[in-house]
Amino acid sequence: MSNPISSIDLIAAFEAVMTKGSLSAAARQLGRSQPTVRRQIETLETDLRVALFTRSGNGLQPTALAKALLPQAQSVMSGTYAFARAATGDGNTAAGPVRLTCSRVFATYLMPDVIRSITSEYPGLCIELAPEDNVLNLLRREADIGIRFKAPDQNAIIAKKLAPRQLGFFAAHGFENSIPDEAPITDHLTTTPFVWEDRDDMLAQGARQLGLPLPSNITLRTDDQTAQIGCIQAGVGAGFCQLHIAEKLSLRRLAPDCQFAAPVWVAMHEDQSKVNRIRIVFDAIVDAFKHE
Repeated sequence: MSNPISSIDLIAAFEAVMTKGSLSAAARQLGRSQPTVRRQIETLETDLRVALFTRSGNGLQPTALAKALLPQAQSVMSGTYAFARAATGDGNTAAGPVRLTCSRVFATYLMPDVIRSITSEYPGLCIELAPEDNVLNLLRREADIGIRFKAPDQNAIIAKKLAPRQLGFFAAHGFENSIPDEAPITDHLTTTPFVWEDRDDMLAQGARQLGLPLPSNITLRTDDQTAQIGCIQAGVGAGFCQLHIAEKLSLRRLAPDCQFAAPVWVAMHEDQSKVNRIRIVFDAIVDAFKHE
């Protein structure tokens, strides 16, 4: 059967336009000119004999079919990246790329020391760090290794539970608050300004674990945990932070009686466990986070 699409570059152009929202943004991502990306979209529509976008003064608007096809395009592209990674470097050597996905907090505050240690010992490795709060799919090989706050439930995924990340209640040293630092968390919940989550419920779950109500005075809501930490540092409000990160940032601890744990796992596809460079990185992460 002949290939219905003349070039995989057409799928790359389609995926980029869909995820970036415009021809110009897609062109920047792909390193191509805008006219080239437009021609590739038009060629893809011709090859498939369908309309993927409607043209308007606001640019390209995806059709319902285009939206339905996006997951397939993403799967194709992640497969090509996995193919390229598998072909780069001998599977039995400690050299080549390893793509790692984790939350932005992990990527910003916890992984740099681990990556430095790995690449110092194995200079032939190249870590591709993908900070994603929405976890990339290991089954589709969008990443080789993932660090997750939920246990993977797919049969083909190997996962190891790491030491739970301990969280406490912190504020900046210049943060003004009438309640003494050593007062229990219950004293803070009604009056202390809080940095809190928006639509996620991890902090709410932690509060429930401790049998606590939710804070009454929330001055900032965001689900971006890196932004939460930045706002705590800036004195916007007090909030929860991993103990290890708070120590690095010299944050001031409030309510020292308040602490809860967030479980964390490191995972990879079972096939990747046979690739030496990936196994090296996986084992290094397990070793680095076996203790809080």
